[in-house]
Parts: sequence; C-alpha cells; structure tokens
Amino acid sequence: MSLKYEVLKRLVKASGLKKMWVGRSTEELLDNRRKRNARNRIPVLKDDAFEISQIEIMGCPVVRMIHKQPARRANLFIIGGGMISAPRPGSIKKALRFARETGLDVFIPYYPLCTDYPLTRAYAMIHATYREMLRSYAPEHISVLGTSSGGNLALGMVPYINNGHADTPMPGHIMAISPGTCVDTDEEWQRMLALDRLDVAIPAQYMKTAVEIMRHGDDSVPEYMIWLQRADFTNCPRVTFIYGSHETLYACAPSFEAAMKRYGVDYQMIVGEGMFHCYPVFPVCKEAKAGWDRMVQIMKR
Repeated sequence: MSLKYEVLKRLVKASGLKKMWVGRSTEELLDNRRKRNARNRIPVLKDDAFEISQIEIMGCPVVRMIHKQPARRANLFIIGGGMISAPRPGSIKKALRFARETGLDVFIPYYPLCTDYPLTRAYAMIHATYREMLRSYAPEHISVLGTSSGGNLALGMVPYINNGHADTPMPGHIMAISPGTCVDTDEEWQRMLALDRLDVAIPAQYMKTAVEIMRHGDDSVPEYMIWLQRADFTNCPRVTFIYGSHETLYACAPSFEAAMKRYGVDYQMIVGEGMFHCYPVFPVCKEAKAGWDRMVQIMKR
C-alpha cells in the first residue's frame, strides 16, 4: 500500500468517524443526524456540457445531470449514508464527475431517510424515480449504482419489482459498492467481528442497531429490505459488487454470492485487497483512484 493510503487510514481513524455510529441511544443518533441533515444543502452546480436541474418525486428532490449532446444511456446514482444521512455536496460534485467520465445522464435521488420514515418509504421513492427515468430511456440502457446503504437500495430494486411491481422492467445493470445489509447469521456476525478490527469507518455494532433504524417502528417492513441476502433475485440483471477487504460489510459478501448463484445471476465480485469502505468513490490515493477508474470503465460498457 502507498504511504498516502496509510496516512489516510490513520487520519480517518483519528477523526473518530467510526465512533460516530455507536455510543449513543438510537434516538440520540437519529436526532444528531436530523440536525446535520437540516444544515445540508443541495449544491448549485454548473457545467457547460450539462443541463443540471431538479425535479420532485414523492415530495423529494432528484438532481438530474443531462448531457447537452443527447445520451441514450442513464444511471440512477444512489448515495449512501447509513439510511440516516442525506447526500453531502461533495458527493453530488463527484456524481457530476462520474457523469462526465462515463458519458451517462445521471439522476441522484434525495430519498426519504430512516430518521423519519421506515425503509419502505425510501424503496417506494427509488422505484418512482426509476419509473420516471423509464419515460426517457429503455430499461436496458439504465444502470443503477449504489454506495453503502445506497447499494442496498440499488440491489433491492430487484426484489421490490418482484414483490408486486411486475409491470416494471428490470434495469440493464446494477453496481453495488459495499452494499449495506444487516447481519443475518452467526457466521456473518463472526466474520464481521473479525473485520471490525480492520475497518476504520463502519463499526460492526451499527449493523445490528440498523435493524431498529430501518424499521423505524414499523414491523411490517419486508425482511429483504433489512436482510437483503434473503431476497428474491429472480430475473436479476447483471450485478457488479465492489468491496474493500478491510471493511465490516465485506462479511456479507459470501451470502450475496450464494444468493446470486441460487438465482443464476450473472455477477462479478471485485475485492480491493486491504481497502476501506466504498473506496472507489473516495479516489484520494492511488489504490482508490484505480478503483474509481475501474468503476467508470465498467459503467461505460
């Protein structure tokens, strides 16, 4: 690993990012996130190659980055945040870079968060955003990219469609980067505890707290939304998984592989050895930049 990477890991660890997710009651954590989200703003971006605008779906904003030179293909770009944090301005700027480098039109939903709603609300809004995209693009020309909890929502589009939305065609490709799903078995939990010593960002314990957060008091939230490895992936399109080998969520990768094989899904599992959570979308050292470049090349294809 490069010296810059090692320094970065130490800085992240020293920042106390990992401690932010634990050490508080669930309500204290949610209240803290609500206050931070209230201060968050959608950045005003300009680029001569794009028409950048906002639409509203289910009362939530969706940022659209549309090439002035017409593009036939589009991407639904779902930014994570533990289901409780809104996309930060820097993440929206990064999505614009992604749109430039891939040549894709990009749609970024500010989906309802579990600070105020059960997870079903986010799934419904993501589905409605995808349906809006289908008005302008063929389903096979739409890809979906999700990071962290956004990876849950990206992959979860498949069981959501299978669960009562059969009139919605599947997208052409899904990329799930460090998808955030909760621990389902003791085997997963033991793997997660071992990885917890290596992860500088996401503590294992949060993936148990997240069950309560995702339900938000509603016990009718479907199991697959919380434990995505249990989901029905019938008719699932091609899926690309990307993990860092030093992140707690990598503990669930074997379960996802088993699910993909069970449903005959064409999938690829990419693992950045020694890398951190969602490393391709934080291209601040050469190893992460290589992950970004690989991500872009896959999505361009």
